[in-house]
Amino acid sequence: MLVATAGLTGCAGADDRPDGTIRIATAEPVGNLNPWEFLGQFHAMDMVYEPLVAYGHGGVLEPALAQRWDVAPDGLTVTFHLRDGVTFHDGTAFDAEAARWNLEHWIGEEGYDFLRTSTVVTDITATDDLTLVLTLSEPYPPLLQELTIVRPVRFLSPASAPDGEYVAPIGTGPWVHESSTDTTGVFVRNDDYWGTAPSLERVELRVIPDSQTRVSALRAGEVDLIGGGYLSPINAVEAAALAGDSSVTLLTGEADTVMLLTFNADSLAGERAVREAISLATDVESINDVLYGGTDNVARGFFPSSVPHSGTQRDHVHDIERAARVLDDAGWVLEGDVRVKDGRELTLDLLLVSDPVHGLMDSRTTGQALQDALAGLGVVLVQRVVDQAAYFDEVAAGKYDLAFTTTYGAPYDPTNTVTSYLTTTSTSPVWASEELDALVEVAVSASDADQLDAAYQAVYDYLDVQVAFVPITCPPRYYAVSTQVRGFTIPAHEYHLDLTAVVIG
Repeated sequence: MLVATAGLTGCAGADDRPDGTIRIATAEPVGNLNPWEFLGQFHAMDMVYEPLVAYGHGGVLEPALAQRWDVAPDGLTVTFHLRDGVTFHDGTAFDAEAARWNLEHWIGEEGYDFLRTSTVVTDITATDDLTLVLTLSEPYPPLLQELTIVRPVRFLSPASAPDGEYVAPIGTGPWVHESSTDTTGVFVRNDDYWGTAPSLERVELRVIPDSQTRVSALRAGEVDLIGGGYLSPINAVEAAALAGDSSVTLLTGEADTVMLLTFNADSLAGERAVREAISLATDVESINDVLYGGTDNVARGFFPSSVPHSGTQRDHVHDIERAARVLDDAGWVLEGDVRVKDGRELTLDLLLVSDPVHGLMDSRTTGQALQDALAGLGVVLVQRVVDQAAYFDEVAAGKYDLAFTTTYGAPYDPTNTVTSYLTTTSTSPVWASEELDALVEVAVSASDADQLDAAYQAVYDYLDVQVAFVPITCPPRYYAVSTQVRGFTIPAHEYHLDLTAVVIG
């Protein structure tokens, strides 16, 4: 792929763009766009398929394929009133029966229980052509927000899946999938779109895996747009360089994720004194100043303040002398250059990912900074770098002492990161206990805003007492466009690319 991409960026230039076309760099191919699988590229799926409910700026829920909805006073039924006249790209009508057929492909099915909606919805009924009713076993306030995500909740034309088997990506969205290869994905405007159709006629997603190559391609006029947490990430160093380049426009949005240093409670890091000492020894101000674009990006909680119900933001305490005292008091004696207790050296395994992952682009350099800091404390940190697939497998298997991870961001948070990272039923929790399970349950079950704030704060307070993680950085959301691009704005979340108002020239 690198060879193919090099050929693409070597021959493509500013003159090869067809009229009405925007060329967008992406870090990965379009892939399999089956909406019930987890293989396709998020942005490509979002261009083709639509939800019942859309996630707007600030977490505001907005009408999409459902023009309105009603939640029963007891929270046990949700009624969606669908838009009239919406059709799939193949001309099939989008109606309540098509919506029911889609939802039944994942609600209640194995493999989708990471969305609690899949487990609490007990019945899906199309009461008429434009009315869809979901019946729940218990009230679940985050249900509407979960229905905004890209997969598996979007809607495929039943006619494009004979016998229930996916064949082609036919949705209701503003863009129709024309073709895709390992190097390029092409989408054309849906002229029969029910909403405001884009001004652009065509979108080309050009696969450029290397970040620096993407920046060069933008500057050379070979692509028109890069950026986003998943689309084609820009790191802080690249953003600083692009900010001073008159040939492009850099857009910066507020952070919606936090990069965390996490501990395996079943390892040496399970000892509270070890976690506390590591937290105190971690100079997050310097790490952000050197690696992440400045101290304004220092993380001060489990979520950034932009996330609803993110709780009290706290300044991190960096105190290497206090860290040493904590280890001394816990019986970790400094023998030469290494701390020892009961004949065991304080040597920890830091698991790192080799290829860029959303929010973890600079985790290897962060790991080096942490290794240097802990060496002065007498703690040996061994950096172990694996590829992305192995990284997630080993985290799930608990084969690490320390690891970096990142919260999910909009439209998932706070509910999905909390339930995935902080419960004993999760396959790879960041921190979990029965006491924390109870706190999380209160938080995800609350509906009143004040109750939500208090319930989530109780979760964060518990984590703080346990020193369950070290918040590192809140990476800003960077996008960069050529000066030929007008009308592009930072989207409401990182899985969406709103090109409705964009024009070229």
